[in-house]
Parts: sequence; structure tokens; C-alpha cells
Amino acid sequence: MRIATFLFFFILINLTSKAQEIWDLERCITHAIANSIDIQQADLSIEDSEVVNKMNTQERLPSLTGSANVFTNFGRTIDPTTNDFVTSTFLSNNFSISGGITLYNGGRIRNNIRRSEIDKLAFVADKNSMTANLTLDVIAAYFEVLLAQDNHSNAEIQLKTINDQLDQMRKLVEAGSRAQFEIFDLEAQQASSEQQLTLAQNRIDLAMLSLKGIINLDPNIEIRLDNPPIDQLVYTDIMNETFNDIYSRVVGARPELQAFDHRIRSGELGIDIAKSSGLPSLTLGGSVSSSYSNQAKRLLGFTNTLVESPVFINGEDAILGVEQEVPIGSENIPYFNQMDNNFSYGFGLQMNIPILDNYTTKGNTERARINLENLKANKEKYIVDLRNLLGQYITDARAAKRNLDASDKVLLAREVAFDNAQKRFDLGAINSFDYISIQDQLNTARTDQIIAKYDYMMKIKLLDYFQGYPVSLN
Repeated sequence: MRIATFLFFFILINLTSKAQEIWDLERCITHAIANSIDIQQADLSIEDSEVVNKMNTQERLPSLTGSANVFTNFGRTIDPTTNDFVTSTFLSNNFSISGGITLYNGGRIRNNIRRSEIDKLAFVADKNSMTANLTLDVIAAYFEVLLAQDNHSNAEIQLKTINDQLDQMRKLVEAGSRAQFEIFDLEAQQASSEQQLTLAQNRIDLAMLSLKGIINLDPNIEIRLDNPPIDQLVYTDIMNETFNDIYSRVVGARPELQAFDHRIRSGELGIDIAKSSGLPSLTLGGSVSSSYSNQAKRLLGFTNTLVESPVFINGEDAILGVEQEVPIGSENIPYFNQMDNNFSYGFGLQMNIPILDNYTTKGNTERARINLENLKANKEKYIVDLRNLLGQYITDARAAKRNLDASDKVLLAREVAFDNAQKRFDLGAINSFDYISIQDQLNTARTDQIIAKYDYMMKIKLLDYFQGYPVSLN
């Protein structure tokens, strides 16, 4: 029983601690990057580019190929060990090792290595671009949750205020100093405030669900966001800095521009690689080989014998005897003896000179040039879009700052008006309808100020990050 009780409280405490886990903006960004499938695929592209670079680098080394075969021949064919025609069935075995190294091929190997290195840098820049765009999405979603939470807190304050007023009004009605209908006005306001609180909670839930989706977090995991003073650590003086000041920092910070530059350099090398197909190539090669045949024989020795032949000399028959060496017999040459006897090697140079390739080299060179021009055009288009986007960001941030300053003034004025209305309401100088109207104006001013504050902070933080500044809110 004690063990079960202990486990129950342990699990309860553990779940409670998890439910109260606080995530700040940096943690959300880190989790989003670590769990992004797009970024994981970008890592695979970088890994693949490393493999391509290694393959291109290895082309500088010699190639080496070994071969072996065992074969049985039937009928008339050539014995590979003697080059004689034989008509009997025989078994042969051949071994060879050949290799070569490219001495010159128009710089193709060198340019392929350099191009694969640059391509890897482009893939790294692509990953950084994905990371930057994901970070921007997280920042926007994080601020959306903070805005929803502040709206919810404001709705709670409004509801508490109207509840306190309703309690006081009931006492005043019971005392006969207020009319009964004024309770109805406050009760209607109470119902409206409760509805606004429910809507505010729904907005928190939706905003949190959206944030979890962006950072790839299980929706069932309960988290609370850190809510620091977000008006701190603003790096961009949006009302005083010029467009050129901000643009110069953005250009140096955007990974997309780095990716364009790398791919343009890769495209320039692509032209050189295409041209190399029309240049001569020089290769050094060599080979070592040996062979065996079960038909290979060697003589056991010779013996001298007198060979007599009839001849006709001076009109008379005669016998001519000539002593000759005659083979005693033969035997199969052993396997390893044949391998040793038939061992051969050699090396040489080979030059290939393209003369006519049916427009292949020129066509590939022209296509590489067109690809380079297309890459340059893509960069120019991105720069134009970037300037337009940055101009929109700056304009929106300045408008948001002016709106925030104006909403601060309106809120201050509404708070003063409400304090005066509260005093007059307590003295019975105004009725509940006028009092609720002034309170609604204050609530609207508070909501507008919250929206203006987060709208400005989100836009200024996005602009900060766009220039390469940290995104910390602490």
C-alpha cells in the first residue's frame, strides 16, 4: 500500500513538473531546428555532396583492376599458352592485373574537385537559409502565443473588475441607493466578459497548437512560454536608421545570397568542365598477366638413333644413314611452372585527341553558359525581391512603432477617464450604462495597446533577425 501510494505521488509530481515546464524562445527555436525534417534532408544533401567530393578527389589516384577466368574449350581453337590450333578439349586459366592513371584531361579532375567543394558550401548555405526561415516562423508563432496570453490576462482582469462592481452594485441596490435595472446592465457586461475570456482561451489554444506544429512538438506535451519584458534588446532604431544602413547588414547576413554566390562560382567551373571534353587527354597504363593450359607439355629428353633412308647414287641403290635426336616423351607442365613461365608485364602512354564529336562539347559548353546566366538572373531577382521585402518590413515596423506610441497615449487617457468615472460612479453621479460605456472604451484601449505592442515587437524582432542580430528576449 505504501509503495503504491509512493508511486502515485511520484507520477503525479512528475506529470505536474512536466505540465509546468517553461519554454523560452531560444528553446523553441532549438527544438524546431533539431526536429525539422527539411533540415534533416538538408544535412543529407550536405553528406551526399561530401561523398561526391571524395569521389572526385579519388580520380587523381590510379585505377587498378584484376581479372581471372577458368575456361574449357571444345573443338578447334587456339591454345592461349602456345597460340597453336588444337582440336582437343582443354582447360585454361588466366590471371591479369591492369591499371592506369590520368596524367592530363584538360583540368577536368581539378575542376570537378573544386566544383564539388563549392557545391557543398552551397548546400550548407541552403541549410542555413532553411534554419533562418524556420526561425522567423517560430518567432512569429511565439509572439502570437504571447499576444493571446496577454489578451487572456486582460480578459481575466476585465471579468474580475466587473464581478467586483456587480457585488458592490447588489449591495447598493439592497441598501436602496441604486435602481434594480443597473444590476441587469452589469450582469450583461459580466456575460460579455465571460464570453471574451472563453474566446481568449480558445485563441491561446490555437496559437499554441500552431507553435507546436512549427517546432514539431507533440501536441499532447503541455508547455508554458516564458514571458519576459519583450520591449528589451531591440537592436534596430527603426525611426532613425536609413534603408541603406539596414540593407547593408541584411546583405551580409542572408544565407540565400551566399548560396547564390557559391552556385554562380560552380556554374563558372561547369563551363571549364564542359570545355575540357574537347581537349586532349593523356593516360599512363600498364598490365601484368599469366596463364595456364592443361595441354601445355614439356619434353622429357632426347636419344640418338640412326635413321636410314634409301638413296640412288651413280645409278646404283644405296642406304644413307643419318644420326638424329629423337624425343623420348613428354609430360604436362605443372601449374605454377606455367604461371612463372607465362608471366608478362608492360606499360605505355595513351593520348586521345577529340577531332569531331558531333557538337557535343560545344553544345555542353553553351548549355553550361546558359545555366550560369540563369543563376546570375536568379540572384538578381532575389536581390530585387529582397529590397522590396525589406522596404515593406521597414515601413511596417515604423508604422507599428507609431501605432504603439499612439495606443500608449490613448490607453493613458482612457485610464484617467475611467478613474474619474469610477469615482463618479461610486458617488452616484453617473449611471451604470455610462460607467460600462467608459469601461468598454478602456478595455478596447487595453486590447489595442496589447495588439500594437506585440505587432511592433514581432516586426522589429523579425527585422533584427533579418540583419543577423540575436533573437533572445531575455
